[in-house]
Amino acid sequence: MLYNSTKTLLQGIVQSLESGDGALWDDQIESLKSCLYEMHQMSRPLYKAYRTDGQSANSHGHPPVSERLQQAVPHVKCMLSAVRRKDHASALHSGRAALAAM
Repeated sequence: MLYNSTKTLLQGIVQSLESGDGALWDDQIESLKSCLYEMHQMSRPLYKAYRTDGQSANSHGHPPVSERLQQAVPHVKCMLSAVRRKDHASALHSGRAALAAM
């Protein structure tokens, strides 16, 4: 559930960048910080006192959420950096890459 809301938030930021609304840079920075925090929380390895069957956990052929988030985090960090510099093209590129990883 948190994964879906985080992805939706990131999609909203990318859509805002696509629309060219440059007046919202500060809001986007705060939203990206929230996104990163949530992504870090969800991608933390969880201790399990028992063994899980790797086959059943990955029965649909999709990588686990934590793996997808770990791949997307560097893109979101680059996006945050680009938004701070007000580099529209780099922010949009990084945002699309992050969504593709998710």
